[in-house]
Amino acid sequence: MSARTPIILLIVAAILLAYVLLFETGRPGRKEIDSRSGFLLESVVRERITRVRIASGAERVALLREGEGFDETWTLEEPKQAAADPEVIEDYLRNWEFAIPVRTLQSPSPEDLQNFGIETAKAEVTFEMGRAKVRVSLGSGSPVDGGGYVRIDDGPQVIVVSDDVVALFDRKADAFEIKGDAGAPNLSDLVGTEEDAAVAAP
Repeated sequence: MSARTPIILLIVAAILLAYVLLFETGRPGRKEIDSRSGFLLESVVRERITRVRIASGAERVALLREGEGFDETWTLEEPKQAAADPEVIEDYLRNWEFAIPVRTLQSPSPEDLQNFGIETAKAEVTFEMGRAKVRVSLGSGSPVDGGGYVRIDDGPQVIVVSDDVVALFDRKADAFEIKGDAGAPNLSDLVGTEEDAAVAAP
């Protein structure tokens, strides 16, 4: 073994480490993926999601998650900065989490991809888990029995999904934003109650 061999091995190890830190940080492990076998998004784990991006036509929505457990908060980043409703987001993510393929086309031909509209996707949803990302693209074609065609990242498979999944690509920002003072008490009602109590008092 030459004197340069340890140096080469060290460089290779450094490159592999840099790749892991850059692209794999946040990505679910094999056990987590195996536990989600059969679902549409096997490599997306709800607890690891840090950001969700929705692109549909000219509409762009970005949702940021910070903290964990009771300290978890969601913020609407795009198209404007606003507080996001955690219950609405939880429902949205749950629909993705438990989405199941209708059928999977393992090796579609280039002609199939064109007919499905996969190369000219009309909408995308991207799940970020740290530096790791999973992109789901919705083709512009429509299956004869309804629903839509999707592809995950740039994988070879095309998956037929139901209308319920197709609808998840079309969520607008106002669907996630907390409406006004939702959840806050109506102060005018409280003032009215206090005045009534004062009148009724002897």
